[in-house]
Amino acid sequence: MMKLPKLKRVRESLASRISVWIVLCVVVIITIAAVVGNNYLVKTIKLEENVKANGILYIVGQRIDAGLISVEIAVRNHLNDIKENLDKPDVLYRITQEMLEDNPSIVGSAIAFKPNYFPEQGRWFSPYSYREDNAIRSKQLGNADYDYFSMDWYQTTDSLKRNYWSEPYFDRGGGEMVMTTYSCPLMDEDGNVIAVFTADILLDYLSELLNVNYYEHANAFIISHNGTFISHPIKELVLNQTIFSIAEQTGHPELIEIGQEMIDGKSGMREWNSPVLGDSFIFFVPSEHTGWSLAIVCQAAELFKGVYNTALFLGTVFILMMLVLTYLLRRSVHRLIAPLTTFTQAVDEVAQGNLNATLPEIHTKDEMQRLHHSFCTMQQSLMRQMEELKQVNEAKGRIEGELQVAKDIQLSMLPKAYLPSSNDNNFDIYGQLLPAREVGGDLYDFFISKNKLFFCVGDVSGKGVPAALVMAMTLSHFRNVACYEDDLEKIIKAINKASCDGNESMMFITYFMGVLDLSSGLLRYCNAGHHKPFIVGEGVTELPAKPDLPLGVSEDAPYVVREYALPAGFTLFLYTDGLTEAMNAQREQFGRQRLINSLQSCNDCKQMIEHMTQTVHQFVGDAPQSDDLTMLAIRYSHVG
Repeated sequence: MMKLPKLKRVRESLASRISVWIVLCVVVIITIAAVVGNNYLVKTIKLEENVKANGILYIVGQRIDAGLISVEIAVRNHLNDIKENLDKPDVLYRITQEMLEDNPSIVGSAIAFKPNYFPEQGRWFSPYSYREDNAIRSKQLGNADYDYFSMDWYQTTDSLKRNYWSEPYFDRGGGEMVMTTYSCPLMDEDGNVIAVFTADILLDYLSELLNVNYYEHANAFIISHNGTFISHPIKELVLNQTIFSIAEQTGHPELIEIGQEMIDGKSGMREWNSPVLGDSFIFFVPSEHTGWSLAIVCQAAELFKGVYNTALFLGTVFILMMLVLTYLLRRSVHRLIAPLTTFTQAVDEVAQGNLNATLPEIHTKDEMQRLHHSFCTMQQSLMRQMEELKQVNEAKGRIEGELQVAKDIQLSMLPKAYLPSSNDNNFDIYGQLLPAREVGGDLYDFFISKNKLFFCVGDVSGKGVPAALVMAMTLSHFRNVACYEDDLEKIIKAINKASCDGNESMMFITYFMGVLDLSSGLLRYCNAGHHKPFIVGEGVTELPAKPDLPLGVSEDAPYVVREYALPAGFTLFLYTDGLTEAMNAQREQFGRQRLINSLQSCNDCKQMIEHMTQTVHQFVGDAPQSDDLTMLAIRYSHVG
């Protein structure tokens, strides 16, 4: 169990991975080369074996042809003897005997005359000599049981009037042997066939010629014009089967194509699955003299035995070389990157926070030395940046603390929710401001003077500290002016003039200010570019408040004061655009219609504000607040 981490480090080390990749590349390259070389070698061996087999078959064919030609010559040499002794039938037996005596390869010879050529001899007359028990015997071949006129060797020669090698056959009633016959027509002066002179040779003679020493597991055979086996190691196939019948019996259709090429007189090499030898190659060439085809079949494994042995030897050597190469590569690469290992340990200390860790010296003038110099520079830079970051964080902390104080001061400037202390009071009011940042530019304020409720809601353009300063100044102007002045138009013009003075940053304020007479419910108001408030009672309606210019735009801007009799039990709802422009994660705004649908009449202004706040938060979800959100609700209830 203790060795597993070490094995993991070896597997994940750079030296191991580099060694593995190099070895893999070498293996891939050598494998590709081996595959290409093997394919080339296989093709070369096939060509060489084809040439070798064709050479052997050609020699065998020449030997067969030489034997057959000697038979043909012997037949032609005796034709004149036959013609000179046509009037002496008994002498003709001597001629056939001489054929066998002079030619050991001939096992039988006959002179088959036309029917009734010699009337005194009857319909059949064919002097015939044959070998039997190491002796030459003679007899009259033709009779009712052996009608040679129906034999292939006789009929074909008689009809074609030319020399002919017959298809192999078993001569019943004649030589009682499997043989092939060479037939030569004997012509009279008019060119008519009067007899057929034959010479028989045994198929065993051909088998002996095919007994070639090609490979240990190799077969040779001969087929005739029609594909019949003339010679084959399996004796039962001779004259009983053709190459095509074997193909059908064994289910090898490729053998039919091979047989067709052979009887067409072609030569070549083909692969096939021999029923006897398995995966094999068959080489075949034609015998030009007879039209037969000679073939050799040898096992593919024996043909490529040398290649397999060589491949096994080279494969073993290759594996051993790869093991040695892997070992040497890993040792060499490990030595080369040893400085990197030491350097990595030092970098780990830096990564854990020890920026003063000492880096090892690199003496090799290569990428490692450049990496060392670069990391030293980075280490010093990190130390400087960390010091700067520390100072920045300290400054940021001070600023955040100051902003929090500013936020507390700003919120303390706003009035608290005012709840009447006596049941005789006939109104309810509640306000709320939720800044988007530490400080913001929204504002609201209210106070009671001479049984009148003075109130305002505003939104300063921009955000942050500048907007907060303008907001504080605007609240101060509202309090200072409204405390001694009852005329609403004079109050808002005074606030506008103060907002325009020194407004070099061109900041403006959308502003709504009103005065509610608590004894009569008469509302006098002025709208400086702000959203129209809503009246919530038996429904939700919008207060007629056409907006004038925002504060801080122009000192001479006119402001219209309007009046509205607020019914008892109705609530005036004022807000800033942080409510309608609140966005969810899909960038959809809360909007004016959702605001109207969410407003509902209630006896408590605080309850209305809290319900609206909850509705907006549910719509926004986890999306960040993008703007200050301010709401103010005033409910009027006439008493007596």
